[in-house]
Amino acid sequence: MAIKSSDQISIVDITDAYSVILTNDSYTFPGTINAAKAGSCTTQIIAMRGSEQIAATVNLNSVTKPTGITVTKDTDPTSPTLTITASTSFTTAGVVRIPVVVDGEITINKDFSVAIAFTGATGGTGPQGPQGDTGKGVASVAITYQAGSSNTTAPTGTWAATPPSVSAGQYLWTKMVFTYTDNTTSDPLYSVARQGSNGTSAQWYTGTGITGTSTTATIFSGSGVTSAKVGDMYLNTSTYNTYKCTVAGAASAAKWVYVNNIKGAKGDTGAAAITMSVTSSNGTIFKNSAVETVLTAHVYQGGVEVTGSALTALGTIKWYKDGSSTAASTGQTLTISAGDVTNKATYIAQLEG
Repeated sequence: MAIKSSDQISIVDITDAYSVILTNDSYTFPGTINAAKAGSCTTQIIAMRGSEQIAATVNLNSVTKPTGITVTKDTDPTSPTLTITASTSFTTAGVVRIPVVVDGEITINKDFSVAIAFTGATGGTGPQGPQGDTGKGVASVAITYQAGSSNTTAPTGTWAATPPSVSAGQYLWTKMVFTYTDNTTSDPLYSVARQGSNGTSAQWYTGTGITGTSTTATIFSGSGVTSAKVGDMYLNTSTYNTYKCTVAGAASAAKWVYVNNIKGAKGDTGAAAITMSVTSSNGTIFKNSAVETVLTAHVYQGGVEVTGSALTALGTIKWYKDGSSTAASTGQTLTISAGDVTNKATYIAQLEG
């Protein structure tokens, strides 16, 4: 059978809380009277899903930084080390914002503070100071969990090595304590995740402010979207290109990537193009296996949605999961429940006939 139109959607199950740690989150560069001296520092990214370390990636093109600061990374596929370099044009303290992507879908922004220790305008040279202590690295990290009712005050009960069951509206606290190579330990670091009751609905926007076909996350300040969320979609009504939000925020900060073009090719007989769009009734991101949503394939011919007998005349909608060649179901809707998704699943709907 010929495939007349298709679309796909990804469902993400955040079974355990995600957390991202920078082994170093600030640095003060030595300076002259009015600028930094050229130099660099490093920080390593560690990403966790519950008690499991997972791969973290950083798109350097998406990093925002003060003038005079550059950021590079090594090739470690799991815990990359970033090198933050200052040139003599770095004159004002600021923040390097690092968007860290985990599981290919979730973006967590981490801030690295950079400052300058300016020297005085006058004065002689003092005696050389004593040698500083030998640097130390991270030898291990201890991760424990506890449920709590507040998202600002850590719970005072017993911390456990495995995540406890957390009821809706409560908070899962994760505590991390680093042991360094000199056998000293850090102060506790905490992250908090709230147990949700359902998914986060994605929003569709239309207009002509987002353009191009780049898959690199890009800011479109003229998008007209005042408060975009990760996962929101945008349709350019002139080109029929669709875009997905990967970094949330106002129009001046949100970032979008090109997804596809839904205009469709014109048929040989001049018939109106057939296109498809898949929506999810409860959004695409769920927490702690609370996956409950209905996927609907909307078929359009010549820009008008087709339903009922007219849709049946066009063909049969079939659903495929994670690239399988065997259809998981047929029909215009597909119900997704807890147990259907492990971390992430991609569903493709195809109109065949």
